Amino acid sequence: MNILIFSVSIGNGHDQVAHTLRNEFIRVDNKSRVKIINTIKFISPILDKVMLDSYLNILKFYPKAWGKIYEKTNKLDPIIDINDITNRLMTSRLHKSINTFVPDAIICTHSFPSSIISNLKQKKIPETPLISVITDYNIHTSYVNDHTDYYVIPHENLTYVMENYGVNSNKILPYGIPIRKEFDEHISLADVQQTYDLENRKTVLVMGGGLGLGEIYNIVLELDKKLENVQIIAVAGRNNRLEQKLKSMSTRNKLAVFGFVSNIHELMEAADCIITKPGGVTTAEVLCKQKPLVIFSPLPGQEYENAEFLLNSGVAVATSEVKKIPVLINQILNFDIRMKSIKDITGYLKKPNAATDTVQFIIDKYSK
Repeated sequence: MNILIFSVSIGNGHDQVAHTLRNEFIRVDNKSRVKIINTIKFISPILDKVMLDSYLNILKFYPKAWGKIYEKTNKLDPIIDINDITNRLMTSRLHKSINTFVPDAIICTHSFPSSIISNLKQKKIPETPLISVITDYNIHTSYVNDHTDYYVIPHENLTYVMENYGVNSNKILPYGIPIRKEFDEHISLADVQQTYDLENRKTVLVMGGGLGLGEIYNIVLELDKKLENVQIIAVAGRNNRLEQKLKSMSTRNKLAVFGFVSNIHELMEAADCIITKPGGVTTAEVLCKQKPLVIFSPLPGQEYENAEFLLNSGVAVATSEVKKIPVLINQILNFDIRMKSIKDITGYLKKPNAATDTVQFIIDKYSK
């Protein structure tokens, strides 16, 4: 099959899902031709850089402003006219790319290209099937377009949201957020401990995504001060300054520090509890590992919505105060009934086969 995937490099999640789907198509059929296009960069590299820098600065300095933008655009009649945007951003380039590649299906892992392709389909250019993969545990209305053929959503518990938006139930595929197969593979805890020089004791994993966002240093400081006989794993991501600062810490408890890692599934395996910001893909990975989650200061917008889903499901706790985190961890780890409940519910929520199910559906439906 020829599969064209449109993503956007705002945050790591959309690209991760795109590459996960690409790898699954090739695994199922190594003759598949799968092309990933970073939509905004393809249209304009300058615009891509400006938008990414603006997004990161808003998250860092004005998170409430991002929340307002998210809220204002989350309407069936948004203030942003996507038709006007597509005309202004030279969608003829996208049209030409689609015609050149001749895809059997188009997948979008972000609402922006999904809206653009839907607009093109309205003009009958192209008539290729369009599948939108939603990468957060909420449904932003920007994903909902008249000419989208199918929607892959994170869980069947969110089906009602799509139906409230007027989406026919036949178009809703509750397969989950596609994540790498490694998160569902059995890993020997003893091997992980040996590989990363970790000790066999209660372990707390602290991370802030690929960018190392959040008060990771202060959280580690508080954990070390308030908890005893634990092991702390801190992942700084691409934040080199934070990584060096963590490595220079003098701690009572065992502290293992990592920068950007591709083996986060192994570090999750070693953890009894995970502290992180609830990005959509990260949330799906933690659920797949069936670990308790402590959510610290979720950003307004999609992170807040993801946190609400987790809290309402009973698999996470949340706080905006660093000093409360050790208390919450003790309440989780020292309460066997709660630990069992979290394991049972995450077992219901997790979707480890999301990539396989999505790819197989597209092959069965559209393979020539």
